[in-house]
Formats: sequence, C-alpha cells, structure tokens
Amino acid sequence: MLNERLYGALSDLYWGAYGVSRWLVERGPGAALRLLVHEEAPAIARFRMPLRRRLWLWRHGFLSQADVLYGEDGITKDNYHRYLSSYQRDLTQRINGRWGEALENKLLFHHLLDGFPERRSTVHAHLMDGRYTPVDSEGTATSGADAADRVVALLDEHHRLVLKPTYGTIGKRILMCEATEEGYRVNGEHHSEEEFAALIPDLDDYLVSEFVEQAPYASALYPDSPNTLRVLTMVDPDTGEPFVAAAAHRIGTERSAPLDNWSRGGLSADVNASGDLGSAVQYPYDGHRERHTDHPDTGAPIAGVAIPGWPAIREGILDIAAGCSQIPYVGWDLVVTSEGEFTVIEGNNCSGVRVFQVHEPLLDDPRVRRFYEHYGAL
Repeated sequence: MLNERLYGALSDLYWGAYGVSRWLVERGPGAALRLLVHEEAPAIARFRMPLRRRLWLWRHGFLSQADVLYGEDGITKDNYHRYLSSYQRDLTQRINGRWGEALENKLLFHHLLDGFPERRSTVHAHLMDGRYTPVDSEGTATSGADAADRVVALLDEHHRLVLKPTYGTIGKRILMCEATEEGYRVNGEHHSEEEFAALIPDLDDYLVSEFVEQAPYASALYPDSPNTLRVLTMVDPDTGEPFVAAAAHRIGTERSAPLDNWSRGGLSADVNASGDLGSAVQYPYDGHRERHTDHPDTGAPIAGVAIPGWPAIREGILDIAAGCSQIPYVGWDLVVTSEGEFTVIEGNNCSGVRVFQVHEPLLDDPRVRRFYEHYGAL
C-alpha cells in the first residue's frame, strides 16, 4: 500500500512538473515564470489544497485558482476538457500573429477603427517626452512641449478625461481625472492645479482620452466606475464570418474603483442571448467563490437587468469584427451609452477567459472549440 501511495505521489510530481515544463518550452522561461510567480505563487496561500491536487491541475494546464473558479465541484477529470486552461489561454497570444500589435498598442488600435469613428472614443492627444501631440483634436492645435498646460486646459474644458498608457493591461496606471470646483480629482484623490500639472511630465507614452458617459442602467449597477462589456469575437476559420463566442458585463466595486477590472476586484456578470444579466462573481480573494444577484456593496440589482438594445449592440460589434477580419480573435471592451449604442474603449489580443468561464465553459460551444483547434491552442 505504501509503495502504491509513493508511486502515485511521484507520478503526480512528474506530471505536474511536465505541465509546468510545457509552459516553459512553449512560451519561453521568462513568460512562463512570470505567470507562475505573479499568479500561482499568491494562489498557493489563497487556495488551500493538497500538493497532489495542485500537481494534477498543473499537469492539465490549470493554475490553482481554477479549482475554485470553475464548476460547482471545481475542475475534475470529467469536466476539465470543457474549459480553456491557463496554458491554452496563454497560447492564444499567437492567434493574431503580427496583427496582435494593433490591439496591444492603444494608439494603433484607435486608428484601426478609423472606419468606425462613431464607435470609438475620442483620443485628444498622445504624451511622450513631455510633448503633447494632438490626435483627434479640432482646429489648429499643434504639437508642443507644454503638455501639462494643455492637459490642464483640456480637462477644464471637458471636465473629465482618462489618461492611460499606450501599452498596458488590466487597468494598470490608468488615471481617471475630473475637474471640480475645489480643483481636480485623480482616481478619487484631490489635487490642486499645481499638483495635477506636476503629474503630467511623468506620463510618458500616454493617451489623453475622452471619458465616455455610460447609459443609466450601467450607472445604476455601480456609480463609481465605468461598467463595461467584454465581448469575445472569433472569425470562423471555415466560413470567414465573425461570431460572438462569449460576453460578460464587468461591474465595479469598492475594491476595484474607479475601474471595473475583474482581476482587480470587480464583478463579472453573465450575459445571456437576450442581453439579460445573470448573477455576478467576484474573484475569490478569500478562496471561496460567491454568486451575487445584487451588488455586494450597494445592494443594487444585477441578475435580471437587461442591457438596452443588446441585439443592435451585438450586431454592431460583429460589423466591426468583420471590418477587422485580419484580426480573428478580439476581446472588445465597450461602454453602452444608450439603447443599442456603444463606444469601444479598447481591444484585447489575448483576452482573459476567466471572466467568461466563471459562468460556463467556453469549449462547450463547438464553434469555439473548432476555432481554438484551428489555431493550435488545443
């Protein structure tokens, strides 16, 4: 009996190490180790489980968090094949090839949508090396070195702006700026004009973008952040037609404000085919997953809330995906502005899938499975 247990433990250790080694070989040591250090290391303390169980998850390409996030009983030998694993999701970075750069660079992405100007947010300017370069500005604005003065004047004119790095993910280093009677607020903190102006020279390779006002239903979900839709589209490799693979509504919380990013504490609500929201899930920081039919901070209803004009929104994003069909895999972030109307905030080259799969497995859809198989992610 002891020999059998020892053999089983050694076997799991071998195959767990094999799972990690696949990431090292496929993605390179740097990328794989960053994934393991930044995501798996803190998960070891948060998600308690026997080592043998953790090694089984690694062998099948999953990080420890998947055991809590996915399924009522976690990841099992009977259901693991229904979920896109962490390892497989990492492989999706290859799908768009060189065109992925157009999604990772927010200024390039802005110009990618030149054919859909009514669907993109205004980018007033680009900041680099202390210089202000107009992008969508009107009139006779020209480039110049007085970036701080120009951004202050722009904020006074528009009252709210978003300053975000040209490259960046999960909301890192984004500044939500607002002009008030007392001065300025940046991510909720008060600044004098001098203090605000002093921030600008340090913003290297940043975009100065409009603040998009969300529809009343979205503000009712949580008023202290934009509450965005993440819509995952794929271009069918057999027909060449784009389709919506999944959609989730992100909702801010006290933990994530002034943003709604799920990985930073926001909520993810499922979006059904009719555009109605299901219950919402927050990343399980305490090691336990909970579903919320109402907002955990404000008590506002979530489950059953309808996205106004969802069919038109869905068709609108498919029109854009068809116009950008050289990029077959996009996670679109958009703000619903009124019934059937929306503004695209950004696109994601290697979209996170937890925000979708916390509700249901992606690979249950044959079209989705076929897409990932075609591009070598499965």
